Amino acid sequence: MKKKAKMTIRSKINILVLMNILFVLLLVLSALSYITINRKFQETGNQALFLARTIAGLPEVIQAFHESNPSSIIQPFAEDMRNKTKAEFIVIANKDLIRYSHPNPGKIGAPLDGEDAAIDQKVLHGEEIQSTSGGSLGLTIRAKTPIFDENHHQIGLVSVGFLVQNTWKEIYSILLKIAITGVVALLFGLIGAYLLSGHIKKQIFNMEPHEIAFITQEQAAILNSIREGIIAINSEGQITTCNLEAKKILDMEKTNLNGRDISSVLPSSRLSEILEGGTVHRDEPMLIGNTLVITNRVPVLAKGKIIGAVATFRDKLHLDQIDQRLADIGQYVDSLRSQRHEFMNQLHLISGLIKMKEYDMVNDIIEKINVEQQNLLNFFLSRIQDTAVIGVLIGKMHRAKELGIQLRVDSNSVLPYPCPYRDIVITLLGNAIENSLEAIAENHTSTTSNEIIVCFADDIEHLTITVQDTGPGIDPKLGEDIFKDGISTKGSGRGFGLALLTRLVSKAGGELSVVSSPSGTILKTTLPKQGGASNE
Repeated sequence: MKKKAKMTIRSKINILVLMNILFVLLLVLSALSYITINRKFQETGNQALFLARTIAGLPEVIQAFHESNPSSIIQPFAEDMRNKTKAEFIVIANKDLIRYSHPNPGKIGAPLDGEDAAIDQKVLHGEEIQSTSGGSLGLTIRAKTPIFDENHHQIGLVSVGFLVQNTWKEIYSILLKIAITGVVALLFGLIGAYLLSGHIKKQIFNMEPHEIAFITQEQAAILNSIREGIIAINSEGQITTCNLEAKKILDMEKTNLNGRDISSVLPSSRLSEILEGGTVHRDEPMLIGNTLVITNRVPVLAKGKIIGAVATFRDKLHLDQIDQRLADIGQYVDSLRSQRHEFMNQLHLISGLIKMKEYDMVNDIIEKINVEQQNLLNFFLSRIQDTAVIGVLIGKMHRAKELGIQLRVDSNSVLPYPCPYRDIVITLLGNAIENSLEAIAENHTSTTSNEIIVCFADDIEHLTITVQDTGPGIDPKLGEDIFKDGISTKGSGRGFGLALLTRLVSKAGGELSVVSSPSGTILKTTLPKQGGASNE
């Protein structure tokens, strides 16, 4: 079965505009026609009455009534007036209703027809009458008025008539002009509708409404399915698009942000700079609330003009997790390679000692290796039981060993299980230890001890975490600015770690402090245990 073709939006617009124009034209033309017909008949009646009054007041007409043969004077005069005014008839009669003039000379001297007898009687009593009625010459619009002499005595009447047929001919001529005007207006309307529908079609990229609806739904599904937050604004700085991931990061999942000004929702978005300058920002760090994100900002262009801007951002923690997994794989390969090398050396040593029959020394070496690994494992299992925290520490220990730096956990450390505020603790350890490793590695000397000590202190109400290093310390000029966004001595795109930690710790009700000197830096964090459930 062949599928029925859908009517295009252009056809719908053309038909709708055509119907509207036709409806309006019919109303206007109907009103104009009614007014024209009504007015034309009124004008004809008034013209007949005016002509009748004029003739009735002429002295030569009145004087003719006193002559022995009034018709000889009145008939030529009445016919001359009739021809000039294009009246159908001008009939002048005395009080006995005897005609003194008529378009048909044969009816002069005969009485008026009886069809208007009642009207004629009213006129003989001094009234003026307008009517539409039939006569010997056909249906006419007529007016009758009395004739008075010098003493104001009625001596006769005047009847003037115009054929209705001739009036309709004039009306048809006027209506034809109105109809032509309406057709021209309709043509202009059709041209306008065609141009309008073409413009609208061009504005929507020649797509149909159902295609636009499908693309809109498809884009909404795509926007809400991706893991990056997306915010788009128009040239006025108002939000036009904000997907679910962006609302989650903004902590506004149940809020409709469309139409709101970007400065009231995300003051640090810097999208206004994109609107003004049109520059593109790539992979820049930014803090949104308590979340450190990596953002990209690009302008939206139309015909070379900036009509909006779009920002995409993703939680840096997620990106770091991906990076860390990749780095862990690389480190794991390197670690296996180094361990294989070290293990082969030890095997060669043991093999040589066996050949030399130094069995006691072989036993000592194996025992030593076993004790080192077992002691480290026992320490973690007894003092620090959270596997996520142990994983971070072991990973950083391997990295420190490769850099020639000793990373150790204080033997008196105790970390409760489950770990309170696990996410904060892991973020803190990763950021603080990495900063210490970078600081020591950049100023590595053989004359100083390169060491990082991590300590966990647990009491009834608080958990205290301390990371101490023997690095060169923090530049004193920074002061308290080290806790602000983007403040760092390591170049652009850095300086967000401590700012993020400060917000996370503050939100949890804890405290974070940094004490620095040329001989090292101590970062100390205190977290309340109450309300700090594990984030497993």
